Amino acid sequence: MRDSYDYEPPEQRASTGLPLSIMLLSVLTIAVYLTIGGALLDQESRGVAVYVPTSYSSQSNASE
Repeated sequence: MRDSYDYEPPEQRASTGLPLSIMLLSVLTIAVYLTIGGALLDQESRGVAVYVPTSYSSQSNASE
């Protein structure tokens, strides 16, 4: 029978499996989220329109 004051020595080697698996799962979840989100938003109908004010273009032509 064990004494009530007989404590075991502290752990010498700590396991890193749980923290590493949580980090890996988080990275994979974010990558899948970004991939699916990018595929859903990748539509050809979306375009970028650039509007140039006419007052700036007429000033640059007048100085030349």
